Amino acid sequence: MSYPSKVRVFEPLLILVIFMALLIYLLNVFNTGNWFWFLNNATNTRPTHIVILHYGERINLERGQPEFEALADGIESSLSRLGNSDLVTIGLSDETLSDYATKSLVLELHYDRPIIFNSQARTGEPTQLLIPIEGRHANAGYVFMGAQGEWWFGAVRMADPSALLTSLRELGYSVPEKPPAS
Repeated sequence: MSYPSKVRVFEPLLILVIFMALLIYLLNVFNTGNWFWFLNNATNTRPTHIVILHYGERINLERGQPEFEALADGIESSLSRLGNSDLVTIGLSDETLSDYATKSLVLELHYDRPIIFNSQARTGEPTQLLIPIEGRHANAGYVFMGAQGEWWFGAVRMADPSALLTSLRELGYSVPEKPPAS
């Protein structure tokens, strides 16, 4: 009887590790509906229309206006990195939305194409975002999502909203000096 001269342990172990990594990756793809779930960022974040709700005043900004471009740059920068890997379990009640319209500083962002949030959470295909700056849920970097005039349950969190806050400050709005700690 002859015995193999070498026992091969490395190759089957390598195949097992590759198979397990691929399995974990594909499970996350099916769970999130996103091939790039691991990037933890957002794409298509330049809005087509911005509404600033400033203590009862509704200010509409369109592409081409200097204020729009400055604010859109801050928005893109702040949404480029997310500060959470799952949805924050928080929603917007009718009372909160009423407060946002009259007693707060809030940004409402509208998009012509859905925003893609590359995260471990299934975020759907939102075409509108709501970012509270002052008032309820402010100072946490929350970004609420929605589409067709409705706001969904759950939020993502910006890793660093300082670029957005700086843009608002430069436009003359009173906003917190430093972003919240994540």
